[in-house]
Parts: sequence; C-alpha cells; structure tokens
Amino acid sequence: MAQAESERMRVVMFPWLAHGHISPYLELAKRLIASASDGHHLDVVVHLVSTPANLAPLAHHQTDRLRLVGLHLPALPDLPPALHTTKGLPARLMPVLKRACDLAAPRFGALLDELCPDILVYDFIQPWAPLEAEARGVPAVHFATCGAAATSFFIHCLKTDRAPSAFPFESISLGGADEDVKYTALVAVREDSTALVPERDRLPLSLERSSGFVAVKSCADIERKYMDYLSQLLGKEIIPTGPLLVDSGGSEEQRDGGRITRWLDGEEPGSVVFVSFGSEYFMSERQMAQLARGLELSGVPFLWAVRFPNAEDDARGAARSMPPGFAPARGLVVEGWAPQRRILSHPSCGAFLTHCGWSSVLESMAVGVPMVALPLHIDQPLNANLAVELGAAAARVKQERFGEFMAEEVAWAVRAAVKGEEGEAARRRARELREVVVRNNGDGRQIATLLQRMARLCGKGQAVPNKWAF
Repeated sequence: MAQAESERMRVVMFPWLAHGHISPYLELAKRLIASASDGHHLDVVVHLVSTPANLAPLAHHQTDRLRLVGLHLPALPDLPPALHTTKGLPARLMPVLKRACDLAAPRFGALLDELCPDILVYDFIQPWAPLEAEARGVPAVHFATCGAAATSFFIHCLKTDRAPSAFPFESISLGGADEDVKYTALVAVREDSTALVPERDRLPLSLERSSGFVAVKSCADIERKYMDYLSQLLGKEIIPTGPLLVDSGGSEEQRDGGRITRWLDGEEPGSVVFVSFGSEYFMSERQMAQLARGLELSGVPFLWAVRFPNAEDDARGAARSMPPGFAPARGLVVEGWAPQRRILSHPSCGAFLTHCGWSSVLESMAVGVPMVALPLHIDQPLNANLAVELGAAAARVKQERFGEFMAEEVAWAVRAAVKGEEGEAARRRARELREVVVRNNGDGRQIATLLQRMARLCGKGQAVPNKWAF
C-alpha cells in the first residue's frame, strides 16, 4: 500500500518578548515538528515571531521547518530596537514595551497575510493577536508558559475581585479571599493611562479568545485538579504540553570552561545549595546584603548565580555589585550565565534556593533536588505554594511581605533543606517527583494530542491519526 501523502500545517507562534516565554515556545515548536514527522503524515512548519533583538541569539535554531520571523515594533521614546526585549530592559520601560507591542498589531496582521498560517499559537500579553488571526479566518490557541495552579488562581481572583470568594484550594491561597484579591490587584490590575490594553484584561481576554482549548506547560500528574478548575473557569479544555525541559547538550561546559564543575566536584555529595533567581529579576541592595549574609550564616557550601542590571536601570534600587566585604570562604559566586540544569544534576547539589519561577520549579523536580522557596513576585508565590503542597520544597524563607526577608531566615531555611530532617523528607519526595516529571517530559502522547487538536481546528485533522490512541 502506498504511504499516505503528508499534509502541511503552517503554524505561527507569537510568544511574549521575554526569554522565559520564548524558550518554551521554541521547545514546543521543535516537539510539534518532531511529533508530526513521527507517523502522523503531517508536515509542520513553524514560524516563530519575535523582535530582532530576541531572534538574533536564536539564529542557530533555524531550519527549513522552524523559521524565525522578525516583528519590528514602532519607535517610541526611550525604547530603541535593542530594548525590544525584556532582557536588560529597565523596569520603568516595561509599560512602554507593552505599548509598543500593542501598537505593532497591524504589522503582526501584515505578517499573517504574508505567512498565510493555518493556525496561530499566542501568549497572554497580546490578547489582540487572536483577533488579527480571526479577521483572516485563522484559528488561534493560547499557550500558557506558567502552571495551571497560578493561572487558575489569577482568573478566579479577577472574576471575583468585586465580591471576593475563596480560591477553592487553600494550599495555594495567599491567606484568604481578601489577601488573594489584593495580591492579584498588585500584580495584574495596575492602571496606566497610556495602555492600549488594560493590564487586568490581558490574561482573561487571551484565554477567552483561545479557539476551543488552552495549552498549558505542565502535566496532569502534577496539576490535574488545577487544570480541571481552570477548565471549569474558562469553559474550555486544557491540553498539557508536558514540562518542555530543554536539553542544552554539551555546549555549557565550553561556555564556563569547566570551572563550575571542578568546584562542584570538590564538594561532598548533597552538600551544596545552588542559588539562582532567574534571568530577569534584579535584587535590591538590601536583598543582596540579606541573602549574602544568610548564606554565610548557614555554614552550607553554596553556588550563587547572580546577575546585575545594565547601568541605565535605576529602578527598585537594584544592586550593581556584591555587598561590600562579602568574601565567602565556602561559596562560589558566578556572575551572569550559569548552567542551571547541569548544576542541579550534579551529585554535590543538595538543594536549590529559588524564586520559584515555573521553569525553575519544573527543572528542580526533574532532577530530584528539593527547593528552598524564596518567591518574590508575579506567579512565584503560587508556584512556591504548589511546591510545598507537592512536598518538593524542603523549606520556605519567611517573609513579612514578598521581597522582604532577613538573613537569619535564609540561613535557617538553607540549613533545614541541606542538613535537617525536612531536607531528607523532601529529597525522598523529590526522587518520586523526578520520575513523574521525566516521564511526562519524554512521553510523546501529550504533544501528539495537542498536535491532533491543532490540526482539527484548521481542518487537517483527518490526516493526523493519533498513534498514541488506545
């Protein structure tokens, strides 16, 4: 019998202009392409759209099926093309970047006319993107790069802010209905008279405008009840993509010359705490001082990946150097880039002091390393609560308010995680969760299901038999 001819599906992906969003979109693109070629008789071509500032470092990922497409934002004061990205963006310019992105809607529409996609996959900052697609008869799917627990929390609070009702999962709540709504207002209801899209409307509108279902970077084995609740809130099916962990290969060793591995090799198994707060959060001078002092007080060997802002970013009093006199006897400070997954996977790594960004939470679980949670803003407190609920966090640094913590609390949490009974229990649980996350990351069924749903939306479902169907 002759092999069925492949049918082409053209996908446009449009993530928000931040590395933490672009990276999972890029990984999802690669997996959809691979899944399509694995017996589905479908030829998927993905056009990943972002600004030239974001695409330049990604040029080596481009192939005949994964194409990078530049979107040029309108010129606005204080926002040159080099700052058409959240990387190195002064905090005061974040509203300006969002406005520039919103103003680029007609240009994005013109790109859709040029690319003629069968389907659009878009992010939450751009709720106008599915409207541009709809005007051209193109279905659109929202892909959420944060977890279902955090997403359902914010949608619940935004829907009930005028008559607060308790979030139905107490372990995720920040202290009751009033506190939850107050925090949501702080994060998502900021008023800006120049905004083309009100901040509080971005996430709800993006989810509401998704065609039939919403894709979420997660897995049901970890977040099933939150996916079910989010589905209930939206009246849409939730399709998990799995953790989408990126395999960075051997390039990391070349980038740091092996210095980090050599240092880790000299420490006892399970004795080191790895400290990192993501690629785009800059600590204030006070936060840096308290964290540095806390690590010294803990007496635990530490590897601290620290980043400082560009000179023009004067917001929040961000620190520009390590605290005066800080000369750790039992630690290694790495400024700038650090190979997070390789560090977490090293036998010497016993705990991860983290801001609990969603990707960091998943990476920590994937290698079976318990977390010390120090969430600072946005979805991080909710992710930290989920990590505690799952047993993946050995300790949590006590804070009066998010971002306000004392050195002594850091020291206690780190000691508990590395040397205490809490740490031992969390390590046992972390090993169990590692099996769950790794299995979901390598299981092709979730991506195959997503591919099948996407193909059906654009009228190509007949050509996509799901080889995973039972």
